[in-house]
Amino acid sequence: MPYYLLGLGSNIRPNEHLRLAEQQLQDIGEVVSASPILNTAPVGDTFHYEFCNQLLVLHTEMPPTMLKHRLQVIETNLGREPKNPSRKTKDRTIDLDILARAADADTCRQHPLEESYYQKVMSLWSSKLKQDTDTHTLKV
Repeated sequence: MPYYLLGLGSNIRPNEHLRLAEQQLQDIGEVVSASPILNTAPVGDTFHYEFCNQLLVLHTEMPPTMLKHRLQVIETNLGREPKNPSRKTKDRTIDLDILARAADADTCRQHPLEESYYQKVMSLWSSKLKQDTDTHTLKV
């Protein structure tokens, strides 16, 4: 069963929409781990509000095409307009992207990311995971 690294972003009531998206993702697989949420400046001059971005690893039996379709359904359920050419430049309730697919969660988290905002989230997440590991090691 594959693991997917998903990117989540929202700049319209982001805390609400990220939480709701994660809940709906639980209906299609197991959310194995999730990064902290990071506020990021919008990339481009067509957005009106700051974004909140998050990464998570989803474990599901779905092939990529079916997962992509289900992500689009979640986006629509949470108020994002259906696919059209201008939707990439508009503020959004939620944006869900498949960033990587791998045989395990750790390999997903090691996938190189293109977008600067996801790179920042991954850096924060990696630091937190290392800190948690170091703290656990000290407790033993």
